[in-house]
Amino acid sequence: MGEISIINITVNRKITASEAERLLKEEIQRATTLFPPKGELMAYAWLETNPAAGSEEMIKLPDGSNFLIYSPKTKTAQTEKQYDTSKQKPPQAGKGIKVDVSLELERGTDGRVRILGTTNLPHGMILMTDLRKVGAKYFAQDKVEVINGRISTTWFSDGGKAPPSGAYEVSISSPLPALQSVAVRAVIGQTGENLSGPIRTSMGSKMVDVTVKNLFKVF
Repeated sequence: MGEISIINITVNRKITASEAERLLKEEIQRATTLFPPKGELMAYAWLETNPAAGSEEMIKLPDGSNFLIYSPKTKTAQTEKQYDTSKQKPPQAGKGIKVDVSLELERGTDGRVRILGTTNLPHGMILMTDLRKVGAKYFAQDKVEVINGRISTTWFSDGGKAPPSGAYEVSISSPLPALQSVAVRAVIGQTGENLSGPIRTSMGSKMVDVTVKNLFKVF
């Protein structure tokens, strides 16, 4: 995407999603007329009814997008979802990958746990693994690398002790394809276009997004 500029608009009264989009388009028009951007311009709308720091709430646009993005090449503004759709590439012929991840929770003799899994994702692909206790504050995360179709996290604990008992959910996600190695991108595509199944899309790129809920229990 190159150089990116950001506009934030904050209002102190509730407005509709349509009003927020109109305000953002007006501000983009004003800003690009006065200071023509060299790269894309992203515009967000926020609601702040409480002066306390961190109380701002993002106002979503009518199609559920979080922002508008302006392109100096086309001189048009699109919603996040419109931009995402316009940038997506079709899968390369014969290289489609329907993401498959199987997970299990292993408990050590000291009570700590780790996540093991098998996948059809390419060797060397980087993934983020989240372990979260359902209905509680416990959360653990680890970055893993696919090694010959397998993944394994570090051992998770709760301050050195066994994690609290109860049901857990596990999420597996991948960063932007641009952050993967050249070898991995050769398999999944430069923007992840060869991936399908449990994925999410953002800014024209596809990323792994697998969540297993209430499957794992630690006792």
